[in-house]
Amino acid sequence: MTIPTRDHILDAAARVFAEHGFRGSTTRLIADAADVNEVTLFRLFGSKDALLGEAIRTRVYERDVVQLPDTPGDARAELTAWAGAEYEQLLTHRSSIRQGMSELVVRPELCRCMAQGPRGGYTRLQHYIKALADTGRCAKDVNAVHVAALLLGAIFADAMGRDMMPDALPSAKQVPAVYVELTLHAIGYVARADVPRRRPSKARIRRSA
Repeated sequence: MTIPTRDHILDAAARVFAEHGFRGSTTRLIADAADVNEVTLFRLFGSKDALLGEAIRTRVYERDVVQLPDTPGDARAELTAWAGAEYEQLLTHRSSIRQGMSELVVRPELCRCMAQGPRGGYTRLQHYIKALADTGRCAKDVNAVHVAALLLGAIFADAMGRDMMPDALPSAKQVPAVYVELTLHAIGYVARADVPRRRPSKARIRRSA
């Protein structure tokens, strides 16, 4: 047996959940994956529900994300970098996300931890689109809620469905740029001539709330 730590056990629980879902992720399986005994799980987390809830929240939905600036610069580059980071996270955690969605009917309480990270990204994207409209960089009458749903929905649907129908989707390398370009075209985006095209600085990456 290894010396147990919360992080070590949470990593193991997340892996087990991605493969077996909530019902199939028994404490025995999690303990074996973490190389600890079941008593340790209950001592550190209290219950299977508490353990899996924390594992899902911290290992899947809380993550480092590219921050969109309050004042848009080169929207094409900034949104593409942001969309690329979101897309990679969705692909990385696709199995866990699918398992979580399949559990919502019988475990609606999972919705709270599943929505925590995505909700923050969705809100920031809305603010960014609104800033584009407020500064005359796109159509004034755009609905930021609808635009954010359009871009995030496309990225999410692509990531969840890519292994089922890859021939019907853009190549994975093109995904961020393709969906961002369609979104910008839809809202009548106007690039500023005085803004150099560049990717956001790594300093603009932080932990999602």
